[in-house]
Amino acid sequence: MPALTKAFETYEKPGIVVSYNVGINTSIYKGALVGVNSSGLVVPMNHATASLKFIGIANESVITTTEAKRITITKSGTFVLPSVSTVAGKLGGDAWAKSDNEVQDSSTGLTNAYIVGTIVGIESTSTNGNGYRIRIDNHTK
Repeated sequence: MPALTKAFETYEKPGIVVSYNVGINTSIYKGALVGVNSSGLVVPMNHATASLKFIGIANESVITTTEAKRITITKSGTFVLPSVSTVAGKLGGDAWAKSDNEVQDSSTGLTNAYIVGTIVGIESTSTNGNGYRIRIDNHTK
């Protein structure tokens, strides 16, 4: 195909929120860190699970038992997630997923180290616990 010589409509569709498949017998809750497994299905992030690719934050809760469903995932933005400890000196550093609802500022103690964001702040979570605000934009697949 030749190079453009005039404007070309690409039918852009912003990719901030994307829909993915969830397999059977899976529970994903709104606000969860989620990834895709080797089968291409969305699962909750967990450092104990191998071969995940982080894709974003769940926009809704989806619980499947006998049939697969779809879920919408946010792939951009900043979010406050619980962390056992928060250290101001970690601002600007990486955040690793410990579970679908907890991050930490190092990979220490993790079976599989999944970076899910950049630490941009320290804030209280929606349940008044310690939390890091993380920016996921450069870390989602």
